[in-house]
Amino acid sequence: MKLKLTILLLGVAIFLLSGCTQKLDKAKQSFDHQGISYEMQLPGGWKRDKEVRSDYGLQTVLSAEDTKSNSYLFITSIPVKEVQYKGFGEETREKIKERYNYKKTEDVYMKEIKIGDAPAYKYTVNTSYKDKSVWAHLYYIWTEHGFVQMTFYSADDNSYEKRSEIIDEAVATFKEVDFDETKAQKGLIDQEKEEGDVITIENKKLKMETTGVRQITGTDNKKLLAIRYTFTNLALEAVQPAVWKEYVVAKQNEKPLRFGELPEDTSFLDVKELVMAQSKELKQGEQVESVVLYELLDKSRIELSFSQEEFPEKEPVGVVIPE
Repeated sequence: MKLKLTILLLGVAIFLLSGCTQKLDKAKQSFDHQGISYEMQLPGGWKRDKEVRSDYGLQTVLSAEDTKSNSYLFITSIPVKEVQYKGFGEETREKIKERYNYKKTEDVYMKEIKIGDAPAYKYTVNTSYKDKSVWAHLYYIWTEHGFVQMTFYSADDNSYEKRSEIIDEAVATFKEVDFDETKAQKGLIDQEKEEGDVITIENKKLKMETTGVRQITGTDNKKLLAIRYTFTNLALEAVQPAVWKEYVVAKQNEKPLRFGELPEDTSFLDVKELVMAQSKELKQGEQVESVVLYELLDKSRIELSFSQEEFPEKEPVGVVIPE
């Protein structure tokens, strides 16, 4: 009887142990962006989305979720030349502190690591996603041709510590496997078409320059047009990027458009950060990237007109809504 009980308990222990040491998925996930090809293994039990959830960021190339918990993955990629490694660690730690409302920078976990031969940083913060508490594990990786950000939202449950270890193991399998110069050049051209022509608005006090447009979903599932722009204060007095709303009017079919809003639980984290930047007080010479949101009436072309008092003789400009 004791022998049977011992065998039974041993079997239970092995079962529990195997559940805690969940292996990585055997299949290698391949994905690419602008001529750069990557591959990695997902944690066991995670399922890659058939259609990428591009609402996380403009350059999202892969998204996935854990079938057993409230955990998700988003991977974005841009050309490596767009992000410098030097000074990135502490600067990004400070930005993460502000984004996730941490009081002290040192409370944001940061570690400089290597993913194979690629230099990388890892950050961990507690936040919420889809109205639930999660641990956000943020990985920033410099490959030969790409700069990749992996964002894992790991459920804040009894398994989060073990899940964190498995996520680290999955990230360790990531690598760049190929680069096609022709596809890279075509990707840049396609991106420029998607982002539209640059619109520059400037006087003695300020300069605003568009950097891209995209269509997103706002409150009550309203279709919004997001116009990203860099704002530079040229005046002695402090000013906020939100003055765009005072100087620029957007219309569709001669009807002025209302300003849009993001839902509280939005997954457009990059846009949310840019919206928050609208209220920053900028001193002379300071620059920041922000965004303005408009509620769309339909898919027709948008016309932007400018304050003639502030920008004399500045002609209206048309903006095509991207798909």
